[in-house]
Amino acid sequence: MAQSSESEVRRYERAGALGAVGVAGGVFLVYLVFCFLTRPQPETGGMDWTNSILTWIGTGLLALAVIAIHLAFARQLWRGEQLRP
Repeated sequence: MAQSSESEVRRYERAGALGAVGVAGGVFLVYLVFCFLTRPQPETGGMDWTNSILTWIGTGLLALAVIAIHLAFARQLWRGEQLRP
């Protein structure tokens, strides 16, 4: 009975790890789309290059933090069985 629950927990850990990697990839794609949509264009007006780059840096740091945290969680979940006594 204990073996069945161990394999079930392991399956959920792997699914959680893959989900965390998926979230990291999704956040990166959303950031790229954000940068593409907020670039300065003469026909639409809006921000100049200086303000756009500052905005990209600010949101990029937040996106990088979210990606790093999710990848750390994914690594912990993926290696969860090795860390158990």
